Amino acid sequence: MNEITPTPTATSIFIKATILSLAFAFIMLFFTAIGVGIWGFNKLNNFAKLADTSVSKLKTTFESGWKFPVTNSNDKKNFLILGVDSLETRPGSPGLTDTIMLVSLDIKSGKISTIPLPRDLWSSKYLTRINALYFYGQEKYPTEPQKFVHETIEDLTGVTIHHTIVISIDSVADIVDMLGGVEVDVKTGFIDSQFPRPNVDVTVVTDPTKLYQTIVFAEGPQTMDGERVLQFIRSRKSGDDQGDDLARTERQQLVISALVKRFQNFELLKDEKTLAKLYKYYNKNFAKQFSVEEGIATIKKILPIRDSITFTSNALSVFPEDSNGVITNPPTYKYKGEWVYEIRDEDNFRSEIQDKLNL
Repeated sequence: MNEITPTPTATSIFIKATILSLAFAFIMLFFTAIGVGIWGFNKLNNFAKLADTSVSKLKTTFESGWKFPVTNSNDKKNFLILGVDSLETRPGSPGLTDTIMLVSLDIKSGKISTIPLPRDLWSSKYLTRINALYFYGQEKYPTEPQKFVHETIEDLTGVTIHHTIVISIDSVADIVDMLGGVEVDVKTGFIDSQFPRPNVDVTVVTDPTKLYQTIVFAEGPQTMDGERVLQFIRSRKSGDDQGDDLARTERQQLVISALVKRFQNFELLKDEKTLAKLYKYYNKNFAKQFSVEEGIATIKKILPIRDSITFTSNALSVFPEDSNGVITNPPTYKYKGEWVYEIRDEDNFRSEIQDKLNL
């Protein structure tokens, strides 16, 4: 298997907990509303029309989900979240998963734990970065390329994965805009003078002033729309420590927290128009990967402990910054000039991931 190397302008994608925010927080809000009768019939009927469904279908879905068995292992429900960017403005570029995250939900305690895997992590089995696995999956499983990623990451980490969910970068902006924006507390400000302009074909355009724009983020809380969120999480050319993978991971975690907080706002229940848009969007884009019925069944399990739900972000330890780090960045000559992360010891690597996910 030959390695697929990202182009220098390839973008890092945030996907991560967007799907969980929809599946857990949104479904909890909506079906709590139905279950306790917060919505009157007129409001529920309006929701159904806007969502291109009917009250009777909603009732059937709810009843089916309430009886649906929850997929889990020892009370842990594990997800693999993949963010795919086909780089449509760069013809010929392969589909790469530049965001790869493991998420574990403890259905007894309500604890949600996440750990991202660096896109440049090297697979010694397939001799490639793990962000190219989705591309190779298109050859092995043409209709389900994520299946190959699922199999490989499960083998690499020792984590039983119950659901693999693929989200495109455009979905992030869509969801944020449907929510009316999110408030993100920027911990470290930065300036990126080489941020790619959207809808510019780099195989045709060569003028730097047309290819790139300057984006500026100041420190502190700020409301971001979809486009602004994507700039925040995709930036990689700030020329300081905010341009590396670890900094992007931290920024992505900030957006995750902002999304979760937005979905936890009970005021969202009063806005059936927004909820209808989200429900319709979810059914169209994600229901095949994580059904509404599965979401309802999961919510049924954690509803009694909803006030105890916590969200913990983790990161892999890196050597030599951490003397016990499980991954390291070896000299580039070892991989023919390629910059990668290498696993130092596979057993320790698996143990750290499983420990941080509380498995």
